[in-house]
Amino acid sequence: MSSVTQKPQYHVVCRECSVERLFDASPDADDLKQEHAEETGHRVVVGRVR
Repeated sequence: MSSVTQKPQYHVVCRECSVERLFDASPDADDLKQEHAEETGHRVVVGRVR
């Protein structure tokens, strides 16, 4: 049986507008979260999806 290694991905979602992106690196996701929250005051969440 072959084992497939999946790289983690991080989903960034703004709870107050249409901003939504998928990243391969946690720091990139965190950067968008921080930047968007600071610029807009919106609630933004990041979750690891795999």
